[in-house]
Amino acid sequence: MKLILSILLVLVLLITMGSCGSIVPQQPSFTETALLEVPERTGALKLPIEIDLTPYLDLVDKEIPSKFWGKDDPCDGVAYSYYFKREPIQFEGNKSTMTYNIDGEYNIRANYCAKCAEAFGSGPFCLTPRIYVSCGVGEPLRKIQIGFESKIALEANYLLKSKTSLVKTNIINPCELSFINYDASKIIEKEISTALIEMEDEIDEQIASVDMKSTITEVWDALQESMLVEGMGYLNLRPQEIDVEPITFKKQKGYVTVNLVLSPVFSTDSINLTKKSLPFLTKIKSKKDFSLPILTLASYDSINSILSQNMDNLVIPYKKKKIIITSAKALGPVGSKLLFEVIFTGSKKGKLYLIGTPAYDSKTHIISFPDLEFDIRSRDAILKSAKWLFDKKLTTLLREKALYDLTEQLELARNEIETQLNIPMEISKGQFAYFSGKLTDFNISTLNIGTLGIQLIVDLSGNLSIRL
Repeated sequence: MKLILSILLVLVLLITMGSCGSIVPQQPSFTETALLEVPERTGALKLPIEIDLTPYLDLVDKEIPSKFWGKDDPCDGVAYSYYFKREPIQFEGNKSTMTYNIDGEYNIRANYCAKCAEAFGSGPFCLTPRIYVSCGVGEPLRKIQIGFESKIALEANYLLKSKTSLVKTNIINPCELSFINYDASKIIEKEISTALIEMEDEIDEQIASVDMKSTITEVWDALQESMLVEGMGYLNLRPQEIDVEPITFKKQKGYVTVNLVLSPVFSTDSINLTKKSLPFLTKIKSKKDFSLPILTLASYDSINSILSQNMDNLVIPYKKKKIIITSAKALGPVGSKLLFEVIFTGSKKGKLYLIGTPAYDSKTHIISFPDLEFDIRSRDAILKSAKWLFDKKLTTLLREKALYDLTEQLELARNEIETQLNIPMEISKGQFAYFSGKLTDFNISTLNIGTLGIQLIVDLSGNLSIRL
């Protein structure tokens, strides 16, 4: 806005030095140029997402029975009954595998008969006195460790697919019946393994029931919401495509890296943009640090609102005269140039038009109008009242004043956007996505003007992650 203000101040000062009559040239015709004449540009973003799996793992823990009972009661040989109870499952993620470590305790009651026979149809009976033994009865329960392992992958339809298997049964305190050279702990190992193997399919069903699609949809929808950049406008990231890299685990957390194709838009005004439903997964190549071309739209209404605050009713004294600005605004494109209008009263009154082609230097961050001049009708009006306005020194001064250094504004915008990228976003009632982002570069690569406003392509680089 300082750019436009400087242009208009110089212009008005020149007008005050003219004749006493009004200067009212005919307004130039606009060139109807669409605001979005530059094709939308996209960029890829690698978005690491951290997910706390504790609620889902707690469900798995509840579905696996915490106690088992069983028995085998033949007449001869070893008959037994057992009891097993477990502690809560200890989940440990490592790369693509989720491990379930279970600490358990057991007891066994056993009896031994050397030989049985049947008599008078009464059923078999032991021909010798039975020998009764036990482990973990009337004494501390014996200890055992059990381990499951699940290989988990995310499919293109966002469903989790897993293959769970029992990988460890470790008897810490064996139960050996030395009088018959029999290891009774093998019984508990076999029985519990059989019971737990039956749970493999149920564990896989529990993992498949984890609603990853809803979680990713919530993140997708959150990225489509406009982010208010305080005092500047609205940033819309506009995701278009999505890819998810293989899920990995560490302890009780899952890590998913989402690759996104974005078509971001920044606007000084709130605009309605069509939201896109979550698409199927596609293959996307992206880097750790993103580079996004942001289509930036500054409407003339927003430009002129600030211009009005700075210029309306502005009094400019010159010797014994004065000029009062009643209106100053950017009107729109004339070909590839931007047209400004200033209306004034006071010692002189009237209006004049100024046109120029905006140019941006990406190294110095300066916008200039190297060909800035009065439009042809304003020149005709000036020739009738003040020929000296065409002096080269004045033209040079006008162009020198029409410089706008964006360094401070770009840094301010960068800081504001970075602030927004680090604000938690509620993706569902009571559930938040915690963004963490940092910008490494923020610069303008393209500048254009349209019928409805000024259009910029701002190249934005940095990194972004989410914790759920």
